[in-house]
Amino acid sequence: MTSSKLIGNQAVAQIIMRMLSNQTLPHTLLFHGQNGVGKSILAKEVAEGLMGISHIEKVRKQIHPDLTLLYPEGKSGVYSIEQMRSLLQMVSLPPFEAALKVFIIHEADKLSTICSNALLKTLEEISSDTYFILLTDQIEKLLETVTSRCYKVRFFPISSDLITSFLQEHTTLTKEESRNIADRSQGSLAKAQWLQEAKSEKLQLFLMKLFNLSLPQDYSSFIQLMVALDTLLEDTNAEIILEEILEWYRDLHAFNHQAPGFYHSNHMQLLAKKAKEPLPSLEQVLEAFIQAQTALQRNIKLSVVIENMLLQLAQL
Repeated sequence: MTSSKLIGNQAVAQIIMRMLSNQTLPHTLLFHGQNGVGKSILAKEVAEGLMGISHIEKVRKQIHPDLTLLYPEGKSGVYSIEQMRSLLQMVSLPPFEAALKVFIIHEADKLSTICSNALLKTLEEISSDTYFILLTDQIEKLLETVTSRCYKVRFFPISSDLITSFLQEHTTLTKEESRNIADRSQGSLAKAQWLQEAKSEKLQLFLMKLFNLSLPQDYSSFIQLMVALDTLLEDTNAEIILEEILEWYRDLHAFNHQAPGFYHSNHMQLLAKKAKEPLPSLEQVLEAFIQAQTALQRNIKLSVVIENMLLQLAQL
């Protein structure tokens, strides 16, 4: 039995589902691998399999009282002590409807040392009616005492061919456009979907306006654009916008070095114009990009994040 919704990592799904069928599934699982490769999808399908057919509808709607999905909260982007206290209280209770309870902890690498140690005792003394599935993109950030008590399952990058086929089946992209996005996605279906969304007319119009400005000379127009940003792109994933800005800088460097393979080959005139302006190094751009990602994780407004990043780069 394999996962019907999983794109790629079918061998991983087969192993887990076989354990489930044979009733040999460990009570503490750790799914690790890069973002967008199916960890959360398979975790929820495992929950469906554990609870049984009569509970599937509620599990899929994420309203089952015996399924708990946990995510980091607050501006710090980490799990709080209050969350751990609430979790431990739920663990101590018997199941409400099913014969067992399932806890899925997303971004387990965001567990602080205090929270990890609080969880550790539960993992060491886990009851027969309780299952934990921890998900992480960065297994190296988890305490070894936690990982050592889990059955580790590695998820691998998804092939470009599978991502290309998925995009062609579920979008209006051409085969060439689908392949281009698949190659840029680095094996992540989630990133491929973000990049496909980045082709939206609203976002591309915003980027054209943004890169037609010269900082600090056009500071007034830049601020007006930033003020409108949060409303203009309220339905667009913030990570997509940062990725697109990063790729514009990558294209500018490629243009200056006459390198092939532009991400925005349909805007060569604008690239030629911007390439004449002072350009920060790619190392400086990447450093600013990482700082911007960290700021977003702390729930700082997207417009403020982009404003600070671009003004910082303009001064280099």
